[in-house]
Amino acid sequence: MMNKLRVVYGKSKDAMYISQEDTIRIFSDAFLKAQIPVVRSKDSNLVEMMFAHPLTDGYESTGEIFEVNLTEEVDTRYLIKELNRSLPAGFIVMSAEYVSSNEDSINLRVYAAEYVISLDYTEKFKDKSLREKDEIRSYYRKKMEMYLAQSQILVVKKSYDRMERLDIKPQIEKYNFNIDDSVDIVVSAGARSNISPAILMDGYMEYINEKVPYDVKRVRILYN
Repeated sequence: MMNKLRVVYGKSKDAMYISQEDTIRIFSDAFLKAQIPVVRSKDSNLVEMMFAHPLTDGYESTGEIFEVNLTEEVDTRYLIKELNRSLPAGFIVMSAEYVSSNEDSINLRVYAAEYVISLDYTEKFKDKSLREKDEIRSYYRKKMEMYLAQSQILVVKKSYDRMERLDIKPQIEKYNFNIDDSVDIVVSAGARSNISPAILMDGYMEYINEKVPYDVKRVRILYN
């Protein structure tokens, strides 16, 4: 009998440029080192992992999800401890729970994702007074508020053979601004509809007619 396990993990800055393929290898090695009886592919000996919604390279996360099957049940507290002892810097398993094997795969149930987007003011803050820094933050926050408040948010989206301008406003479920002026935003995600923070921010840069560096952290994947 297979035991379906859902794992929530995080990727910090130390691991945010590690690809999805390498992430699978890292967890495969960690399960092996921790001696967790997990189902592996016959072809590659890698763990058979079903990811909820693969994370874009260069993003941090505190809410990644994958599912695996164990050949026998293992105490989840022990599993979390042993996996974290076996994982490299930048990865941390935050929770694990057994779920019904009758449930649809997690990737089919995802409908949205929550991100925190922060502008990087490092260059703009050079040699600036505290007052000037506050003015810079206030300016870009106001521009972001205006950008997101539009009745339509038109962005350029590239497909295989063409570029088209799309309105992504209906795919923004909600947003709010944090005390540090970062924006917490929930957008459509998954197989049916997916908006990446990169597309959202490309539209913002076009709106302000300026390129500003930014950081992205995914904090939650929403599924039904």
